[in-house]
Amino acid sequence: MTPPAARILIADDEQSIRSGLESILRSEGYEVFTVPGGANAVETAEREGVHLALVDLTMPDLSGIEVLKRMKKRLPETRVIIITAYASAETAVQAMKLGALDYLIKPFSTDELKLQVRRALREMAVERENEALRMQVARDADNEMVGKAPGFLSAVAMARRTAKDTVTVLITGETGTGKELVAREVHRASKRSGGPFLALNCAAVPDTMLERELFGHEKGAFTGADLMRPGLIEASADGTMFLDEIGEMPLALQVKLLRIIDGQDFMRLGGTRPVKVHSRFVVATNRNLARLVKEGKFREDLYHRLNIVNVALPPLRDRGNDVVLLTKYFLDRFCLQKGCGEMKLADSAEKKLRAYRWPGNVRELKNVMERAVILNSGKTLDAGMLVLDGPAGTGGDQPDWSGLSLKDARDSFEKSFITRALADCGRNVSKTAERIGLDRKNLEDKLRKYRLK
Repeated sequence: MTPPAARILIADDEQSIRSGLESILRSEGYEVFTVPGGANAVETAEREGVHLALVDLTMPDLSGIEVLKRMKKRLPETRVIIITAYASAETAVQAMKLGALDYLIKPFSTDELKLQVRRALREMAVERENEALRMQVARDADNEMVGKAPGFLSAVAMARRTAKDTVTVLITGETGTGKELVAREVHRASKRSGGPFLALNCAAVPDTMLERELFGHEKGAFTGADLMRPGLIEASADGTMFLDEIGEMPLALQVKLLRIIDGQDFMRLGGTRPVKVHSRFVVATNRNLARLVKEGKFREDLYHRLNIVNVALPPLRDRGNDVVLLTKYFLDRFCLQKGCGEMKLADSAEKKLRAYRWPGNVRELKNVMERAVILNSGKTLDAGMLVLDGPAGTGGDQPDWSGLSLKDARDSFEKSFITRALADCGRNVSKTAERIGLDRKNLEDKLRKYRLK
């Protein structure tokens, strides 16, 4: 029901029409203001903060079209309904093109007037709600930390508690659990929130380039280095440097990183003068660093320096009802972004989502919901509209292996396995080969075999 506080302006040069409209609208609980013409209609609307204006098309001092133009310029949020005694399609189209919500043709019934006013005010209320939701979505665009599972809430609480300090934070968890989101939350809640937040996935950058990305280089350090370029760590001064997949960093660079974290200086590639910066380091990994230390692939001193505070994010399959909470969050968000209206989640879809094991965690769920919103135009999202493409054994849609030989089924699984491993390693072939226990040449042969780019 429309709020009674809605304020409406009536601009008409005929006293009898103004009085009649005012009486009808006041009986509906609206606050009504009247003016005898168009000359001061805009000033009155602006002064009184009206929500809706009913403006006669033909007035001797100023036409309704001119009033409409001025209102759209000075009061863009005020809705205007044109009143006319002429059922001219041309005039109606002109008014609508200029931004009129609608028009009423004299003589019109009381019910028609009430209906038009209610519709206009209801539309305004919906737009205000949508704008508020858009603003909330914009604020939350990088903050998908939705959930009530105890393990998840505990991890988020720990991250926020440590944010006020400058201690290095280690975030652990499977791929797609939201490690960067937690890192951004640490930055947002810290005293360095006014500074930059810079992120780098160590697995996505070749070893030969990682050093210059992090530490920068001097002019002439290598062929093509025509200018000095500071690295990301230097650029993150007085802010936060987030290093994802820290377990993939080469041992030689781990030494330089340890020096910086300990408050010491470093040198750019090809440099001779030390550089000192004050940055907060937040690092993340989906690997077991303690095991990497035992295998000689990660420095023990750096591991202990990083592992002061460990924020462990649980996988989505262990977060119970959070799957549904996140599903509805993403569903509302993508529907709003793509302007497709509200979409409900059917019981069949909820059951399917709960049964799935989510090997890609929250990131996979987000992608599934975006794809569902793009491909479906209905008002209800049912199980048949959800494409869950996890590999066999994860609880997703199983490949159709009927009629396949054992070799073909094995190849199908191997292709799926390598595809996912590549994605987890930022499509870095060397990292992927190491991760799955193949040498690079064998992996490259399989990439060609399965036509994986």
